[in-house]
Amino acid sequence: MIEQLVILNLRHEARDKMPAVLNGLEWQTCLRRIQFLNRNENRALIEAAERNPPIAGIEIYRGREAYGFLLEVICGLNSPLVCETAVMGQFREFCSQARFSNTSWGWFLRQLTSNVLVDAKRVRHDHLQGIGSQSYGSLVRQHVKGMPEVAVLGAGQLAREILPWMIGKTKARLFYRNWLHAKDLLPEYPEVQLDQYTADDAGWEQQEIGLVIAAPMKAAEVEDWIRAQSATFTKCLDLRGDAATDPILLPIPVIKLSELFDALRSERQKLEGRVEAARAAIKVLVQHQSRQTQFRPFGWDDLCA
Repeated sequence: MIEQLVILNLRHEARDKMPAVLNGLEWQTCLRRIQFLNRNENRALIEAAERNPPIAGIEIYRGREAYGFLLEVICGLNSPLVCETAVMGQFREFCSQARFSNTSWGWFLRQLTSNVLVDAKRVRHDHLQGIGSQSYGSLVRQHVKGMPEVAVLGAGQLAREILPWMIGKTKARLFYRNWLHAKDLLPEYPEVQLDQYTADDAGWEQQEIGLVIAAPMKAAEVEDWIRAQSATFTKCLDLRGDAATDPILLPIPVIKLSELFDALRSERQKLEGRVEAARAAIKVLVQHQSRQTQFRPFGWDDLCA
């Protein structure tokens, strides 16, 4: 059944150019939308993406190639921050919340996403461990070092990625919009102050504070929130995927995600060997996944009958 799989990778500039998938799955990160389509059931949508000339920013992957692409994304090989770990956490959260249809295709997608996570963990364990400098947390720490307090807007996977690099070095105050995400941080980071995000002044003990945007918010929303606060923000780290196209305009230094990535260019050459080894391992895992499906003559229905 893997040959029925078609994945549309909608990069930032194309994220709003395709409709939502009604009978499939869709995973969205700050940089892309990934649609899991069935070659037969979603033929019209696939043909729309393939039209000549093709829509800029849309990539199409089929069958085994689609599985390999997913592995590369989840392992961080296609991220601007090479080998970063946040995307795997985002995919794990996506899988835990996904609604799989009670059909043979839904059962296939459930098993597929589980297999991808297992294989991605194997690739990271064998080839991509110990790359501490290639993380969002390490980048943030370099810029908030010495600050007495930092406010973090967002309580999702990205916030979880950067918090360990701040604990014990600076006071972190996290503003959440989703309590279900925020409450899970309490057992692991009891020293972090959690506040519900509102448009009102939050009240501050410190007067000079750093700010990290770790949620997909609009620039105008962030600017309005800052104007409502009595504290003085001295620096803003904008980790939004839209930072370049929807810039935050403030009278303080605003460091965009792309600027953080530029600082790591010299490090990427050192990673080339490990990245190539990871890609080679992914090719082997793709072949193994294809053989698994080929050995089921009745497709995935026989597993769930």
